[in-house]
Amino acid sequence: MWALFAANFVLHLLWSPLFFKLKRPDWALAENVFLWLSVTGLLVVLPRLVGDSFAGWLNVPYFIWVSFAFLLNAKIVQLNRPFDKPASAA
Repeated sequence: MWALFAANFVLHLLWSPLFFKLKRPDWALAENVFLWLSVTGLLVVLPRLVGDSFAGWLNVPYFIWVSFAFLLNAKIVQLNRPFDKPASAA
């Protein structure tokens, strides 16, 4: 269980530097898939471990937010490709 929380924490913190500091929305989108999977894992595993379905429901807003962020990130990647060229070449 702690590994799932730790993975979610790391993935959550990793997205912002990928997107904003490195200016690689494509990498952030790939990472967002793993973040979404970790949140889904929390939704499924947490109620079983705690023995209360309310624990899973508390993560639904986080799941919705990560899903929405994924859609936004995907649209940004779609509209702004390619990202591998230097800024001076544009």
